[in-house]
Amino acid sequence: MGNQLVSKAPSQIFPVEHYMTDIGDLEFETNLGSTRFFKVALAREKNDHFVVLKVFTIQDLSLNLNDHRIRVLELKRLLGGAFHCLPFVRATLSERMAFLVRPYIKYSLYDRLSTRPFLKNKEKLWLAFQLLLAIQQAHKHGVVHGDIKSENVLLTGCNWLFLSDFASYKPTFLPKDNPADFSYFFDTSRRRTCYVAPERFKSRSQVGKEANQKDPSLEPLLPDTFSDGELLPSMDIFSAGCCLIELFTDGSIPFTFSQLLAYQSSEYSPQSVIDKINDESIKKLTLHMIQADPIQRNSANQYLSEEKSHLFPTYFYSFLQSYMQLFSSEYKMTPDQKIGRLSLDIDHIIKMKETNVDDFDGEGLILITSLVTSNMRSLGFADSKLLALSILVKLATHLPEDIVLDRVIPYIIDSLTDFSSSVRISAIDSLTKSLSKINCLDPSEGNIFPDYILPALAPLCSDRIVLVRTALAKNIADIALESVRFLDMVMVSGEDDPDRPISSYEAEISDLHNCLSHMVSVLLSDVDNLVKQTLMEYSVKKLSLFFGKLKGT
Repeated sequence: MGNQLVSKAPSQIFPVEHYMTDIGDLEFETNLGSTRFFKVALAREKNDHFVVLKVFTIQDLSLNLNDHRIRVLELKRLLGGAFHCLPFVRATLSERMAFLVRPYIKYSLYDRLSTRPFLKNKEKLWLAFQLLLAIQQAHKHGVVHGDIKSENVLLTGCNWLFLSDFASYKPTFLPKDNPADFSYFFDTSRRRTCYVAPERFKSRSQVGKEANQKDPSLEPLLPDTFSDGELLPSMDIFSAGCCLIELFTDGSIPFTFSQLLAYQSSEYSPQSVIDKINDESIKKLTLHMIQADPIQRNSANQYLSEEKSHLFPTYFYSFLQSYMQLFSSEYKMTPDQKIGRLSLDIDHIIKMKETNVDDFDGEGLILITSLVTSNMRSLGFADSKLLALSILVKLATHLPEDIVLDRVIPYIIDSLTDFSSSVRISAIDSLTKSLSKINCLDPSEGNIFPDYILPALAPLCSDRIVLVRTALAKNIADIALESVRFLDMVMVSGEDDPDRPISSYEAEISDLHNCLSHMVSVLLSDVDNLVKQTLMEYSVKKLSLFFGKLKGT
C-alpha cells in the first residue's frame, strides 16, 4: 500500500512555505528539512502552539490518498489515551498536496545523545523504560508503529518520552535487492541507519513476481505484493532494540541497510557495537530484542514485567512514571504551576530517597532535577523562581557532585541576571549553599571559579539595587573560601593523573585573589553604608583568611 506513494518526479520544486498558502490557520516559522517523500516545516497555530507540518506533494492525480488519511485519523482516535504516543492530529488532502500535523517537540533521542549535559545511566534507563511503555501502549490499542528509530523518539526537557510519526502510510515489506524504496520511505534523515526488522525485506522470488518495468517518466513502482501485509508487534520490538543499542552506546549505529541484509542471512553480527554497552543486563535485553527470528522476540509488556526490580528499578513503576505524567503536557499545567506543585512534593520525594522507598536513590533525584530545571526559564512570576531556587538547594544536598555542577549551578548562575532583585538575591544565597555541598571535584572543573562563577558574580557588585549588593557582601567571603577549597580538591585529585598538566598552586591562588580583590574593593567603596557594614560584619574575618595576613590588611 505504501509503495503507491512513490509518485512522478515533480516538474518544478517549491519550498515548503509555498504550499502553506493552502493552510490558512498555520503560520510558517522555519524549514525543518526536505526529502523526496516529505517537506517538513515548523509552524505556529493561532493559539501560539508550535506544530510540525509534513507535506506530501501530489504529482500523480491518480494516487488514492484518502485511505491513508482515514487510517491516520483512526490512529489518532486509537492512541488518544496513550500518554507516551504522539500521533498526527490532522491529516488533510487538497488538489496539490496532502499534509500531516503533530505537536512540536524540540529534541529527538538522536539529538539528545549529542547534547550537553550528556545523559547519565539512570536517565538512559528511564528513557528505555518509557520507550517500551510507549510500544506497550500502542500495541495494546492494536497499533504497530512501523518505523521506530531515534529520530522518531521525542524527548521533552524533563526527559518525558513520546513515540511519534506512526508510519501507517509506509510499506510493510521492502525489496532486499533494491535500496531505492528503503531510502525513499525510511532513510529520510540520510544517516544510512536501518532499524527496519529483517523479516520485512523480501526478494522478488519470495513474492513470486518480477518487478514492473520502469517507465522513464515514473519512479520505480513495485508490485503491490511487496507492500501488502500486516505490520506485527515483533517488528517494532526489533526496531526498539536498535534504538536502545544506540542509546546505551551514546550514538553507535547497530545496522546500516547492507548490514541488516547480511544479518538476515547470518553473515553479520552487531556484537562489536553491543559490546560497547557496559551493563550485562542491557546487553542481554538488546540482544533478545533484535533476534533475527521474530518468534523469539518477546512483547514490550513481557520485557517490562521481566525487568521490573532487575534492570528497571521498582520506583519507575510505582512512583516515577505516574508522577512525571502529571507534568508531561505544557497545556495541562503552566511552568509556574509545575514548580508550585513540585515545591509541595519535594520534601516527601527527598524523604523517599532517605528511606530508600522502592530503591529510590540519589540518581533518581536526577530525574526530578531535570523536571525543575526544564521549567525554570519559562517561569513568569518571581515567586515561582524563588521556589525553584529553593528546590534546587534542597536537591543539591542529595545529588551526586557532578550533577550539582552540571545541572544545578548553571541554572542558579542564570538566575543572577534575572530582572527581579529578589530572585538575584536568592540566587546568590543558593549559589553559596550549593557550592558548599560539593566535596569531590573532577580536575576538568578546576577553572570553574575564575572562568565561570566569579565573572558571573562580578556585575552584581554594581547592581542598581542596594539589597542585591548587600547579599553579595554577606556571601562573598564564603564564596572566596569555597574557591580555595575547590582549588585544593583539584590539586589533590590531579596528583593521581600523571598525564594532567601540572599547574602552580601559587599561580592559581593568585588568580583567585586578583578576581576577588577587585570585587571586594568595589563593595568597600559602595555609596551605601549598609553594603559596607554587611561586608565588615559577615565577611571581613573570613576574607582575611582568604587573602592572608599581608593582603588582608
